[in-house]
Amino acid sequence: MSLRTYDDACGAARAMDVIGERWALLVVRELIFGPKRFRDLRDGLPKASQNVLSQRLRDLETSGVVTRVELGPPASTSAYALTERGRQLEPVLIALSRWGAHVPAPDDAEMSTDAFMLMLKALYRATGDQQSTLSVEIVVGADSFTVITKPDSIDIARAVKPDAQLTIHADTRTLCRLLFGEVSAEEAVKAGDAEVRDPRGLAQQFFQHFEKP
Repeated sequence: MSLRTYDDACGAARAMDVIGERWALLVVRELIFGPKRFRDLRDGLPKASQNVLSQRLRDLETSGVVTRVELGPPASTSAYALTERGRQLEPVLIALSRWGAHVPAPDDAEMSTDAFMLMLKALYRATGDQQSTLSVEIVVGADSFTVITKPDSIDIARAVKPDAQLTIHADTRTLCRLLFGEVSAEEAVKAGDAEVRDPRGLAQQFFQHFEKP
């Protein structure tokens, strides 16, 4: 844990002693959907220096938020994962993402793939329509996620299911434009910014499930 402390008995202050350092909570964000190697964390947090990221990981390990794991075949390698205590921060991150989605971002600001997936969770609107379950594969570079929207919830996993009803290949900037209604799926495809496999015309339905900041 960092030597700096608020020295305050309030639970919120004690939580900030653990995750309040710069980049700490964003490290947790990058691990919400599963373990990552150090270099993958750097890809998701490109503006964090290697030394700072290493220090945050050490602090979070000491605090019991992050642990080291071994990823299996085909190439065994060490990685970082959230502990059960770390996973308890997901609702906090979702609430912050929902709140922050209404704060204007700089035009050149980048968003990691995991940050976008977290935002999908934050902005999802329950439909109550029992016919609204939809399985969507979202591919960003080498990263693939399956997003399943249900009448009252949304599930997101870093995995690909072969029976996805809709598949979208795009970068996060284009995905944000699709999400916020700045461009339609058809327009993004025509512009060469996205590839969409949508045999049932479900893309518009999918993006309508989310709040528009």
